[in-house]
Amino acid sequence: MDRVEHTELKIQVGESLQLQPHDGEDTRRWHVKLIGYLPGASLLVTTPMSGDKVMIIREGQRFVVRMMVGNRIVGFTTSVLLNCSRPFPYLHLAYPKEMQQITVRKAQRVAVKLFASLKNSNPDFQFDKPRSGTIIDISTSGALMRSGEQLGEVDDAVTLNCAVKIAGREKLLSLPAIIRNVLVEQNDVNGERSFHYGLELLPENQQDTFALHGFVYEQIVKEQTK
Repeated sequence: MDRVEHTELKIQVGESLQLQPHDGEDTRRWHVKLIGYLPGASLLVTTPMSGDKVMIIREGQRFVVRMMVGNRIVGFTTSVLLNCSRPFPYLHLAYPKEMQQITVRKAQRVAVKLFASLKNSNPDFQFDKPRSGTIIDISTSGALMRSGEQLGEVDDAVTLNCAVKIAGREKLLSLPAIIRNVLVEQNDVNGERSFHYGLELLPENQQDTFALHGFVYEQIVKEQTK
């Protein structure tokens, strides 16, 4: 993990940050939004929520902050300078003097368990309804999906549909993809077959691209901070 100076922090208003209490025993993580910052002075973020209620945050309370900056996971320790309630609840956090970062490889995959469906444009594999399966790993550019039935062949153009949670909110993704490889496994006990599909993901709109990247990076942060 590399150390970086605060002048290297380049983040955009509206981006999601993760707060975790610094006491070491509280493993809860809250997602907040960056609403502004002044380098060397403070970061302004929305106050964490619990359901529909604003959480009670003490001035002086310390947190570990993690965020995505480009292809880096950046983390630092901070404290609450001021807790404001008007015109809406927000916090002033002390601007970090030093941060740590991890560079994320573009194709870094994370293990997941996401229920998904696949729709194939190949006439030989067109069904009345999309066929289901489970995504068992995913990156910003690819995914591995397992299914109990044959859904396509190498080079088939497909659409992958799944739901992901980003900052606690569910987002439905519909991602164009290409089947790049197919692996068939047979259970020696019951004779059943399972199909593993290596997919190249080709999101067509910016919203799905941002959502996919946000989900993958959030999983990487969780793995790095276990």
